[in-house]
Amino acid sequence: DRICVVVIVLSLIVTLLFMNGEKLGIQRIADTDAEGYAGSEYFTENDLNGSWDPSEAVKITLCGDYAKISGNGAYWLDGSLVIAQSGQYVISGELTDGNIVVDAARNSKVWIMLSGVTLHCSDDACIRIDQADKVFLTLADGSENSLTGGDAFTENAPADGTDAVIFSHDDLTINGNGSLSIVSSALNGITSKDDLIITGGTVSVTVSGHGLQVNDHFRMTSANLTVSAGQDGIHAEGAVVIQDGNLTITAGDDAVHSDASILILG
Repeated sequence: DRICVVVIVLSLIVTLLFMNGEKLGIQRIADTDAEGYAGSEYFTENDLNGSWDPSEAVKITLCGDYAKISGNGAYWLDGSLVIAQSGQYVISGELTDGNIVVDAARNSKVWIMLSGVTLHCSDDACIRIDQADKVFLTLADGSENSLTGGDAFTENAPADGTDAVIFSHDDLTINGNGSLSIVSSALNGITSKDDLIITGGTVSVTVSGHGLQVNDHFRMTSANLTVSAGQDGIHAEGAVVIQDGNLTITAGDDAVHSDASILILG
């Protein structure tokens, strides 16, 4: 009986704190990068931080047909570098026919810095995000990075609708001060099943499909984005927000298409 009374009293105290916490001076902390966050800002601090310190990150060197991994959280499997844990990773080097796959816990935040990466993948996405809460793809200062997709996917490609050189099931942010070239004669450039955010870098997309295909919202600021696409340059089911930057599009269909709204602020 005493234990039950104590539990009930503690439950009431916790309930009162949750209901009146702000009046009592308790500050509410929200994960603005969480997939379910519904705040009003377009970009979070992590979105805009393209110069995070890589000194504590896992170092990975791509070596043609295998990878050297210094640290925990990633492994090599059948031609793929698999990132399986939240954390920070710095990748350099070249894969002649392979890819990078993010397959972490659903609540994971993953930071990947491309520091001079050349990837070709003949039958899958060069970078494929199977699962994470959010992935930050950072272009290292001054680096040149190149992703080339194959002519078409083979029967070995995943049966999850993968249709792009970069394919993500979850929120994806591209930032930093380097450059990224995306080329394919058969695919979209970037497909995100959630939000796609670009806040830095020089990104060039040359593809036969959509340049950027976004199932939710597309947002851009402080980046140089050039798209040459056989279909739409930017195709979003959610809102398109271009805060500033430089955007050049050559498209077979719409330059910018949104099923919701297009907002250009600068």
